[in-house]
Amino acid sequence: MIKKTFLSCAVFIGICHLIVGQQIATNGAMSLEALIQSTLGQGCVEISNISSSINGSLNDISSFGRFAKEQSNFPFQNGLILATGSVASAGNALNTNVLSEGSRSWGRDPDLEIALGITQTTNATSIEFDFISASNQIAFNYLLASEEYSGTNPCLYSDGFAFLIKEAGTSNPYSNIAIIPGTATPVNTQTIRPQIVGHCPAENLSYFEGYNVGDTNYNGQTKVLTATAGIKPNVAYHIKLVIADQKDWRYDSAVFIQGNSFDATVNLGPDLVTCASSVTLNGSINNPLATYKWFRNGVLISAATNPTLVVTESGNYKVQVTVLLNTKTCEIEDDVIIALNVRQALDNIPDYKLCDDSSNNGYELFDLSTRNNQVLKSLPLSTYKISYHTTSDHAQS
Repeated sequence: MIKKTFLSCAVFIGICHLIVGQQIATNGAMSLEALIQSTLGQGCVEISNISSSINGSLNDISSFGRFAKEQSNFPFQNGLILATGSVASAGNALNTNVLSEGSRSWGRDPDLEIALGITQTTNATSIEFDFISASNQIAFNYLLASEEYSGTNPCLYSDGFAFLIKEAGTSNPYSNIAIIPGTATPVNTQTIRPQIVGHCPAENLSYFEGYNVGDTNYNGQTKVLTATAGIKPNVAYHIKLVIADQKDWRYDSAVFIQGNSFDATVNLGPDLVTCASSVTLNGSINNPLATYKWFRNGVLISAATNPTLVVTESGNYKVQVTVLLNTKTCEIEDDVIIALNVRQALDNIPDYKLCDDSSNNGYELFDLSTRNNQVLKSLPLSTYKISYHTTSDHAQS
């Protein structure tokens, strides 16, 4: 295992200085209740019934705690860390040894194994709680760091890690929301990895931050990811945050959750460039107690108080949703840039050639709709109606 350092030498006087990056600070001494309420419970959610069914206490190890960015380049200011070893070893001071803390007596989490379809986990750390949200969606930001980012390990091994959610008080199976965006693939060191030349190809490389980033003591880490879940407002849900070593207790891993990012959200979707003259934005959170305000370029649209808004002018649109969650007044917002009436230039479609080989009558049937996929490749992701015309005037009319 190689830990990244930088060697700076003042050659003319023969002195070398070993320079290492600043690291995060961790604290495993907070009570579980205080830890979760201070790092995750500050938004438009209400958290209760906090517990940890398995953690490093069986080996006298603090495997969950709070972290702070300090003077490092870590992407989160602070938040929650769950590890398969000691949270103290995640940062605080440079440690170039392989992080392999804990023993087989520190056991497994069966919910994790069922959700991921794996076995032989150990050194599991889980935190679970109930929550109620003001909105129909919750989200939070996280990243995975691991000693498994070493040698050929990403080709062969990965520790287990999941965010499991279900409606509280039900026997419903858990859903894992720690997944590669746009897929059902769980996040781990095998599903997010660089190419290991001669051993395995890259997987989801755009989500890999790098080896030996320097702000933690882990060999590598993912980029920041977002976990989201569609839920019912004002209904209790149960969530379990869990990580474990798989197959052996060596090569520890940790998940870092951004402080105060666990929150109710509203989602207007991605920025949109379209040839349409109008679009409808939907800011509904499916909560009958919610009220809505819409803004264009920072200016309140006074008559717009519905969950949806028909946009007929380009601009930056924001929805601000206000709702009461028990005694807490919550404000949730999102914005999106809309560009209307934008003519989209298309790449030339290759010539369509057919030979009159069969009937030899000088005619052949050209099915232009078979070229639709070639047209769509030149357009941004959206829904289009494609038609074909013999003249430009006919197409315009």
